[in-house]
Amino acid sequence: MPIPLIPVLSALAAGGSLVPHAAGGLIVSGASGYVAGTYLSTSAIAALLTTAGTAGVAGLAAFTGLLSSAAGAVSSGTSAAIGSTGILGTSIGASGIKGALVSLGVIPTVSVALPFALGGAAVAGSAYLLYRHKNRYKALVGKIVDTPAGDEAVFTEAEAKQVERIILLLAKKDNDE
Repeated sequence: MPIPLIPVLSALAAGGSLVPHAAGGLIVSGASGYVAGTYLSTSAIAALLTTAGTAGVAGLAAFTGLLSSAAGAVSSGTSAAIGSTGILGTSIGASGIKGALVSLGVIPTVSVALPFALGGAAVAGSAYLLYRHKNRYKALVGKIVDTPAGDEAVFTEAEAKQVERIILLLAKKDNDE
């Protein structure tokens, strides 16, 4: 983590939030106004986004690994004696005690299409969120790239919030290592 971010992180940890500065760039605002020493110029934000882009690939790989580990742990702990209601909660492949109860009609099952529809909706929702996040990030980078050298970009509240999240994620990544 670059040294200029230390006062910014301290101010954010104390309850401040990153806001657009009137002259361009971003600054941390606290209960009593702007916090001294926390101004981030457009060039500092560009360097921060470059670091975040490099760390993002590693973060995505770690997230994917975490998901596959969690799925493996959840799917591997059932007992054969109890059995299951079947594939994805349907009566297809029901086994053990639960299988007997399903065939007697004691335990209800779901339609075969429902688990696939829920899975499809989850995948579509995740894809939409990733697409939206990527487009917002690209717009922020585009604004910084399009800013002439020596000038400061004027950011919106949403962009300030986005940069704040990136700073906090990078700080968390540094603390985890």
